[in-house]
Amino acid sequence: MVLPPKLRDLSRESVLITGGGRGIGRHLAREFAERGARKIVLWGRTEKCLKETTEEIRQMGTECHYFICDVGNREEVYQMAKAVREKTTKAFLPRMLELQNGHIVCLNSVLALSAIPGAIDYCTSKASAFAFMESLTLGLLDCPGVKATTVLPFHTSTEMFQGMRVRFPNLFPPLKPETVARRTVEAVQQNQALLLLPWTMNILIILKSILPQAALEEIHRFSGTYTCMNTFKGRT
Repeated sequence: MVLPPKLRDLSRESVLITGGGRGIGRHLAREFAERGARKIVLWGRTEKCLKETTEEIRQMGTECHYFICDVGNREEVYQMAKAVREKTTKAFLPRMLELQNGHIVCLNSVLALSAIPGAIDYCTSKASAFAFMESLTLGLLDCPGVKATTVLPFHTSTEMFQGMRVRFPNLFPPLKPETVARRTVEAVQQNQALLLLPWTMNILIILKSILPQAALEEIHRFSGTYTCMNTFKGRT
């Protein structure tokens, strides 16, 4: 008999979510609140969205704060990190290691492992983030209490990916953001290092490791991923 994995208790945890004002970030905030997180801190660039999410989480009975921050700006990130530590939480890796408690989550994309035409910058950044997290995860193996999780979802039905189309949408439907959020929090609670969504993406990784490039190109053409960005209307 295989027992289900023991879920991590979140009742004493503070959660920092970047991009927490909308999309998957907002759903993550809801999911962590529903599962009993003690405090939630949101970072983002749009104050209106951050306020809306913060008010919603507070109505759920969870302490929540937000900060306007562009995570692409290093100086701004350091300034906000100091503000977050002073207000709520004791965050980031050095402090996590000191306390022997923490979890770093990277919500990435399956495009980190299988790029498509028309999204060079996006795929490159995701591949870089995947390599970073892979190295970090291995580096934390001997660090008790500190874990890392990388999530690689397929096409998600958010405004970021609006207009993206594949040839067989019934076979490869876009993921719902609430599903990605739920599975991500479950992965955190189970200390799962890598999560591909849906599970069929594991087959893609296997095929990439055994098939020649010419065969992979034909699969791209047949599935429609070769032209899926032709109708893209989302935000970058």
